[in-house]
Amino acid sequence: MREEFIVTKNYSQLYEAIQSLKNLPRTAPKMGLGYGHFGLGKTFALEKLAAQENAILLRAAQTWSKTSVLTELCEELGVDTTGHSPVKYRRVLESLIAGPKIIIVDEIDALLRSTKFEVLEMFRDFHDETGIVLFFTGMEEANRKLKKHKHFYSRIVEFVEFHIIHKIDIEAFCSLSDVHIENEVIDYFHKKFPNLRQIKVMLLRLERYCETNDIDIVDMKTFKMSGAEYGDRK
Repeated sequence: MREEFIVTKNYSQLYEAIQSLKNLPRTAPKMGLGYGHFGLGKTFALEKLAAQENAILLRAAQTWSKTSVLTELCEELGVDTTGHSPVKYRRVLESLIAGPKIIIVDEIDALLRSTKFEVLEMFRDFHDETGIVLFFTGMEEANRKLKKHKHFYSRIVEFVEFHIIHKIDIEAFCSLSDVHIENEVIDYFHKKFPNLRQIKVMLLRLERYCETNDIDIVDMKTFKMSGAEYGDRK
């Protein structure tokens, strides 16, 4: 299976939201939020977007603290990581003012707890003091949970809800396979597995089965025979 990026409808929504935030006036809030179920291509979309925009992409973790995030930001910005937190905060601030960067924080769900919200507040401070674009992504509950924090939520002006994968996205994804996937199989994927992560696993299983059995085209009969839906057939 070829490793190529597929421009899905979800990616297009995300890209348009970032462009909209970039075009806002300096004094306007420039925060965005993307949210949705797992397996909808969020991670691939963020990685592609970060590379295109030369943005800083961070993945929030339960172990994050203000100190650890400041160190990570210093590393991403190429500034000195030594010293106490206030010193590192000032370095990050000065670097963002001198050369504004888009900051994308994935897995924001890890920070939506009372013990971690101080980290989100620090990101808000960077946003307010520098005017940078700040975009968060998380699971489907992220939007509802953030609404409880009105002073933070009021700064979010772009919302992207990641939807289930469209059939055209699945067709493009299946075109990367080493074997030809017939339309009836694509229809089946669309109805039962609107999730690129699951489909990729099944395609890899299919390719192994087809290689072993010298098969180039996969129809529903071949798909069922392969056992790819449940695991490799011996």
